[in-house]
Amino acid sequence: MGGVPSASGTVHERVRAWAVRAPDAAAVSWAGESVSYGALVERADRVRDELGAVGGRAVAVRLAPGPRQAAAVLGALSAGAHVVCFGPGDQGERGRTVLAELRPRVLIRDGDREAADELAGWYRAELGGRLLDMAESSDETGSAPVAAGPAKGAVSGLEARAYVAYTSGSSGVPKGIPQSHAALAQFVEWLGGHLGLGPGARVAQWAAPGYDASLCELFAALTTGATVCPVPERIRAHPEKLAGWLEAEGVTVFQTVPSFARALLKVLADGRARNLGRLTDILLAGEPLPGELAGGLRAALPAARLTNLYGPTETILATWHPVTGPVDGTVPIGRAIPGRRVLVLDQDDRPCPPGAEGQIVLHSPYVTPGYVGAAAGHRDPFRPPVPAPPGDPGWDGGRWYRTGDLGRLRPDGTLEFAGRADEQIKFLGIRLELTDIEMALEALDSVRQCAVVPQTDPDGLVTGLVAYIVPVHEPARPATWRAQLRRRFGAAMPPVSFETVPRLPRNAGGKVDRHRLRTLNMSSVG
Repeated sequence: MGGVPSASGTVHERVRAWAVRAPDAAAVSWAGESVSYGALVERADRVRDELGAVGGRAVAVRLAPGPRQAAAVLGALSAGAHVVCFGPGDQGERGRTVLAELRPRVLIRDGDREAADELAGWYRAELGGRLLDMAESSDETGSAPVAAGPAKGAVSGLEARAYVAYTSGSSGVPKGIPQSHAALAQFVEWLGGHLGLGPGARVAQWAAPGYDASLCELFAALTTGATVCPVPERIRAHPEKLAGWLEAEGVTVFQTVPSFARALLKVLADGRARNLGRLTDILLAGEPLPGELAGGLRAALPAARLTNLYGPTETILATWHPVTGPVDGTVPIGRAIPGRRVLVLDQDDRPCPPGAEGQIVLHSPYVTPGYVGAAAGHRDPFRPPVPAPPGDPGWDGGRWYRTGDLGRLRPDGTLEFAGRADEQIKFLGIRLELTDIEMALEALDSVRQCAVVPQTDPDGLVTGLVAYIVPVHEPARPATWRAQLRRRFGAAMPPVSFETVPRLPRNAGGKVDRHRLRTLNMSSVG
């Protein structure tokens, strides 16, 4: 395996290099127009200069994806700061938690959106922070060429912090996960190479602000001379509108989660999207990928390569698997992305033989050094195996992360995902995966999306399930849904009730937010 793959430079340095090499090339496609690399870096330099001395400090970027967000992130990184991103709609407790934990020096916001900004007012009054408005004036550019060589301002080494991403965690409480410039740059360099990105490629930025995938989509494009196409907020969660947008933008690379890809596939099957033939690559991550969904996508978009990605925010991602043929059951999560070792260990930290199920444990210099804020003392996931499994000497000094995910290795070394301990239930002594139940329901034509949660008694024993269904058409069909589960699981299936909802709540990464399901406006249908 040799030494650990490393990055050739920070992402903002590489974007600047493209601005010098091809200043007129399209960097960002937005609202029917393009912002060139030269103009984008010029705007970023203006942000850097307005930020002032922020080296080593956090800068919060509270902007929707688009040219302003790209310029703000580039400007903050060029100033030596690390960024935390979240959307303009994050007004509630989550936004306050993030700001209170990181205490960013500056909050960059969109000055054109709304005058009444409660979160910004709280940040300024309670934390003494400074606001920087990205108003229309920030979109103006001059004609001076971008200077070659390093940018003016603080210099960020590869080991310096680049960003902090917040995930909701198993308890629903935001958990801050920092990553270095080295980790971000190495991953997007691998991703750009895997996809063959370069001038002419058009990469959708679908992931929501705050999720590390959003930064990866942004910089996979901008560090390779490609064009990033941010998805407008108003269409991001609407499959039919998004299909039309993908077509109109001529997007070539699109990343999403399998549950949303299923909804998009139904739009394609209904003939509501005419031509997505420019798509060359579809990346799926964040959830198990059913083989029948993968097959449907390959049939509907035969010219596009399909890649299944797996990994926690603590390592950005960990494995990849190209889907090149039919798959029975769930698609494997594949092999390690360069710079990562992936092991399957038993409860005694011993490597599991092929076919045996164990916990997926990652080893890499690109594992986050630990959490920030309230979760900073939570070190158990980073506990190294004792004794450490044998490995390549070039990996000495790497960090460990226990994912909490279960997996098993095939004889050929390909890794299969076997669920999470906290998403498995036992009913009458029989273990069931909630994701398997969801896949069985989503295979029906009458189900657009669904999420299943267990009901328990005071002793914590599972007594039944609630399936939250987004139906394709009304009226709902609980008899059909129940019959499907009986066929698939037989006597092992617990009692299940069905609730119809207009949509499933999702977190910043696009995954279903099970903690918010019970707050929805729903209808009980049996």
